[in-house]
Amino acid sequence: MKLVSHGERGAERPGVLVDEERIVPLSPLLQDLGLPDAGMCAVVGLFDAIKPLIDETVANGLGSVALSDTRLGPPVPRPEKILVIGGNYQSHINEAIAITKGIPPSLPIIVFKPPTNIVGPFDPIVRPLGTSKLDYEGELVVVVGRGGRRIPRGQAMEHVAGYMNGDDVGDRAVMMGDGLEIGLYMQPTRGKSYDTFCPIGPWLATKDEVGDPHDLSVRLWVNDELRQDFSTAELIVDIPGMIEDASSVMHLSPGDILLTGTGAGCGGMRNPPIFLEPGDVVRQEITGMGVMENPIIDET
Repeated sequence: MKLVSHGERGAERPGVLVDEERIVPLSPLLQDLGLPDAGMCAVVGLFDAIKPLIDETVANGLGSVALSDTRLGPPVPRPEKILVIGGNYQSHINEAIAITKGIPPSLPIIVFKPPTNIVGPFDPIVRPLGTSKLDYEGELVVVVGRGGRRIPRGQAMEHVAGYMNGDDVGDRAVMMGDGLEIGLYMQPTRGKSYDTFCPIGPWLATKDEVGDPHDLSVRLWVNDELRQDFSTAELIVDIPGMIEDASSVMHLSPGDILLTGTGAGCGGMRNPPIFLEPGDVVRQEITGMGVMENPIIDET
């Protein structure tokens, strides 16, 4: 099943994408369930319980909307938390060898993004005033279904709702801070937290839509130039490991987003570096998860 959120920015409502041509809204079903204000976080949290009702709603197709007549927003517009799992591909560790020395972290690195920087799959990425080192990081996104704390590895996949594209955009200069001189003074959260720095979508592919999430192709282009091309088979810490580790620190909630890491090919790691500029278009595709296309514009 392909879950989407559609409508005006800030007022998106959950639905199911059918045949990649029309959307069956889930708002009437949620209204009947006594959840008139529920969004996608509630849908994924209750998904296993209400899936038969969703299937019935989709089969009826009442009130369906043509995809061409509406805006696709971020599939999960208002997650409680966005966790970035850093240093999770050896190829990316190697290309940042000046900082990493080629050594993977002993524990998964957790960096936060604020929910306010979520945007949809075709929305602009806004380059902030003063930013000259805007960079992309194509990533597989894991969306939490049923929440929990201290989730054991053997049960971790039961807490996954599904997967989607995500671009962990960042300002490389801000992220580095004073880190080259004093590692403690790096600013990854600051550099990744600007508004629009987390495009996701175009849909959330539920687990049954995806074969092995550890065998997916992730590709990212800038202006039709292929910049990243890697497989999730290269993950250092796999999805059960990430969920087990993150939930050992904090309670995971329905709709929480885990950006699982990126492979080689980031613009800032090239020789010479190539950063995103207004007018560029970043396109990303993961096996079975559709395509995002986000233009770069300047803050005004």
